[in-house]
Amino acid sequence: MKRKFSLVLLLLAAWLGGAQQAYAATDSQDSNITIVKKTRVAYNKGNKVNTWTTYGAGKKLVGQVKSGYKFTATGQAQYKGRTWYRIKDNKWILGTNTVTTKKYASIKAAAAKKTKQNKVVKLANAQVGKAYVWGATGPSSFDCSGLVQWVYKTAIGQTVSRTTYTQVKEGVAVPVSTASLQPGDLLFWGDVAAPYHVAIYVGNGQYVSAADEQQGVILATISSYFWPTTARRIL
Repeated sequence: MKRKFSLVLLLLAAWLGGAQQAYAATDSQDSNITIVKKTRVAYNKGNKVNTWTTYGAGKKLVGQVKSGYKFTATGQAQYKGRTWYRIKDNKWILGTNTVTTKKYASIKAAAAKKTKQNKVVKLANAQVGKAYVWGATGPSSFDCSGLVQWVYKTAIGQTVSRTTYTQVKEGVAVPVSTASLQPGDLLFWGDVAAPYHVAIYVGNGQYVSAADEQQGVILATISSYFWPTTARRIL
């Protein structure tokens, strides 16, 4: 009887050992997994990100998480030169589909800035053809600095000062070159400290300007014979 009982215990121990080994082959007890505590954010250019049962061979799709999903990884593993993070037991995400929280904040800030730039450019372009009137601040007519002030306030709610003399002191200076300029940058002509004219750069080497009484608000191309003396980035 004792021999039979011992045999049962041996068989049970062997079965339990096998079960533990099978579990270890796929998840938290795997020797290839480093225990970590890293905060990451799922990100795939706005697309949903797949999650998997494990990091290596035989993995199966578990589901998806949204770009921007923040998690604290509890494990990390390398497989065929790629890093994987464990969200929880039997739920893994490919490292290249994640970023640090700092990087994600930078991505969000860049996207928000791009949205603002697009709104400024769209509204500036919509004013082309309107009249120039000295001292006018819109919406039916403008002078050069009045156009800048009105577009920024109307498009994105950003307050910009009234004259070229003060607008040239806002934001940060940027090189006057099509390689450096970004949509929404302000272009100035004349003395750097006291310019006589300002326009809104809208991309592709072009700007929108309330030029004068004859031309009104125009879309023009930066040219060597009328090259801006300085530029400011206020976004």
